[in-house]
Amino acid sequence: MHNTAVAVPANPFRYGAVARGEYFADRERELAALTADIRGGQDVVVISRRRLGKTSLVETAIDELRAEGMLVAYLDLLGSPSKEELADDLAQAFSDGLLSPIERTVDRIRGWFSHLAVQPRVTVGEDGRPQFEFLGYERHEDADALLDGLLELPGRVAADGHRVCVVLDEFQEIVAIDATLPGQLRAVFQRQPEVAHVYLGSKRHLMEPLFMDRAAPLYRSAKPMPLGPIDPHVFAEFLRDRFGAGGVGISAPALERILSLTGGLPYETQELCSYVWAEAKLRGVPVDDELIGTAVEALVDAEAARYTAVWDRLPGKQRALLLALARESGRVYSEAYRRRHKLGSASSMQRALGALEKLDLIDSNEAGGQTLADLFMRLWLRRVGRAGDA
Repeated sequence: MHNTAVAVPANPFRYGAVARGEYFADRERELAALTADIRGGQDVVVISRRRLGKTSLVETAIDELRAEGMLVAYLDLLGSPSKEELADDLAQAFSDGLLSPIERTVDRIRGWFSHLAVQPRVTVGEDGRPQFEFLGYERHEDADALLDGLLELPGRVAADGHRVCVVLDEFQEIVAIDATLPGQLRAVFQRQPEVAHVYLGSKRHLMEPLFMDRAAPLYRSAKPMPLGPIDPHVFAEFLRDRFGAGGVGISAPALERILSLTGGLPYETQELCSYVWAEAKLRGVPVDDELIGTAVEALVDAEAARYTAVWDRLPGKQRALLLALARESGRVYSEAYRRRHKLGSASSMQRALGALEKLDLIDSNEAGGQTLADLFMRLWLRRVGRAGDA
């Protein structure tokens, strides 16, 4: 007698990494608008809080555009802490995105970079890709001239008859690298009308001044594309299909309950659905309010160690502000809010708020107030608050 193993369906929900293919939550309207703008050479700035799926959206757009023959260079500025690192990373991104594999020979690459003030050292990595490093320059003037030469490359490629797009992710980091860089980019990129430049940013309080302050070099240089939660009707269809792919049926009221908890935020929704699906498969029962509640508790338990590690590093004022926002989003500078939650002075809250924004723990909301960036951290903090009251 043979034992036949029964295949257990894989969890149909993905979170924590870039969502691709069937795991990409359907943003057809946003995807169509973004790809149309890029095809037309329109510069675009996409601003959203973290975990709203902007990188997944843009990478899906990149895949579509590359399939159509467009050349796309992508660089995440979080990995470029200095002008010198930025030069190395730009050379890598442009080589990877704007040169075909046939052109990526060491001799051809050296010729491609021959106009630069400083020549790169080109080596071949273990994956067979050329690797770049610029050496032998120390003056700021040399670094600026090198960056100018690199930033000209997309325009040169476009002038040869190619359709070109440059994507700069976490663009708010440009100011931390050097406050003069936005002006340097504008001076070069405004001479590339045939190249689409796409800027992504996850910190609204840093991104908006770069593109919306009249005195900023990049003022009105790109079309704004704010990214918010996914439309609940669209999202519900996607979620129903994903539950079905994992062998779990789910009713419309249960989907409505999940989306009411997550507000249609893609990361939080897929994370919660992952736990709901696992609980439903484990217990073999339909998805209802009780099961969803159990899944929420399991999720918060799983994240508790991460939340505790963050909490343990925070001073008292910052903890007090987080607990207040866990109870109620609002304008933390207002006297009424501070009195209601027994917070300190407006100046002390300003310092606490600034520190928590840098840690990506707090976001601004559409009402002009503040809110916790992590939905499930709010639930964990309410536990902490209850324990403190006990």
